[in-house]
Amino acid sequence: MTTIGRRGFGGLALSALATPALAQGSALSWPTRSVRLVVPTAAGGALDVVARLLAQRLQEKLGQSFIIENRGGAAGVVGMDAVAKAAPDGTTFLFAAAPIALNTALGLRLPYDVERDFLPISLVASIPALIAIHPGRPERTIAEVIAAGQGPAGFSMAVPNVGAITHLMAEVLRARSGANFTVVAYRGAGQAIQDALSGQVNGFFDALVPSGAHVQAGRLRGIAVGSQQRSPMLPDVATVVEQGFPELVGSGFYGLLAPARTDPAIVTRLQAAVVEALAEGTDLRRSLIAQGYEVHASTAEAYAGFIRAEIARWTPVVRAAGIRVE
Repeated sequence: MTTIGRRGFGGLALSALATPALAQGSALSWPTRSVRLVVPTAAGGALDVVARLLAQRLQEKLGQSFIIENRGGAAGVVGMDAVAKAAPDGTTFLFAAAPIALNTALGLRLPYDVERDFLPISLVASIPALIAIHPGRPERTIAEVIAAGQGPAGFSMAVPNVGAITHLMAEVLRARSGANFTVVAYRGAGQAIQDALSGQVNGFFDALVPSGAHVQAGRLRGIAVGSQQRSPMLPDVATVVEQGFPELVGSGFYGLLAPARTDPAIVTRLQAAVVEALAEGTDLRRSLIAQGYEVHASTAEAYAGFIRAEIARWTPVVRAAGIRVE
């Protein structure tokens, strides 16, 4: 897939952020030394795993080491700021997740400006959201979850982190459900998953990876996948679109960015290498799809437009729900 839609990564032509024009000359000799790929989370998480898989393929294609540097902290702000302030010499890049857009939508005071300080290169992959419930519950559709939230007993929906994309999506669902639908925002996925598995909360709004594995094992019941098409990981779980709730399409997303003022020819060469690494039939593409990811390899302009659209989409949701990230 080479174009990205606002709600389904399906086909979009939106204006870019600081997208590069064609450079004079060429960067055919780049890279001439090791490249640093900053991941703004701790090692071992999903973003880090995908970054390492991609870095290995880029190293093979471009002939230089791509070294992962984990710079977690403050919802990714520490690592993102490090790249924003890095020299634009083609040796430092950012592998970012949804907070590249959500931190702005959440109204955080950021030491960088997403539009001014980064050059988007390519969307790499996305992971749809998943609505799941405890298997002891009777609900099997979104409409039945909403009905439960409107009933006297109410419905409690856990989300793994305050301000995460699944938190914002759950708030959209709550607005459709009424006063007895409660969103319970945790400070980490671990306890949220445990409470969902034990039935301490009625449902769980999380990413397909890793929560889809609990549905496969029967420990949770899948209600809907937040994408346009069904996931090969859970082919029997209907999408939110099939159930008549396109406003609940949403995914976490991973992409590659450079510091602003990086040579556009370098950006172009790196984007082409990403497209090649994720092409149909490649081991990396097959591996990511098998794990539940949707694979993209977009143009720089499409990724920039998607970031802009996500900020515009979620900012009013944050304000209406009164979400504050401390």
